[in-house]
Amino acid sequence: MSNTDKDIDDLITEALDAEDRELLGRHAPQPGFFRQALGIFSGSMGWVMAVVMFMVLVFVVLAVWITLQLIATDDVLMTLRWGLGLVVVTQIVLFLRGVLFQQILTNQVLREVKRLELQVVRAQHRHDA
Repeated sequence: MSNTDKDIDDLITEALDAEDRELLGRHAPQPGFFRQALGIFSGSMGWVMAVVMFMVLVFVVLAVWITLQLIATDDVLMTLRWGLGLVVVTQIVLFLRGVLFQQILTNQVLREVKRLELQVVRAQHRHDA
């Protein structure tokens, strides 16, 4: 987080009243990486992320097997074929890993939107009262 972001966060915190600060203090901290990584398996997209993770594991095992075949072969043409297969499988793993991390980022944005919704509802409630 840059200094500018920290300054903006400090200004927002100062603008809140004590009750809002206490409420946001309970919900403000970002969960740790492992909690966020496991969080992709919950919600409406949880089953999709589980399938993607399973596919990542399948392709990683396939990459290990292809690597062993690549090392064991003596023929130049077969070495090239196994090498091409390893490149393709590695690209697939990297793409699927990107899908998983994109879901983590989506969950972070949703968490912040929910915090904003909470602040808007509380401000509206205070204004109505």
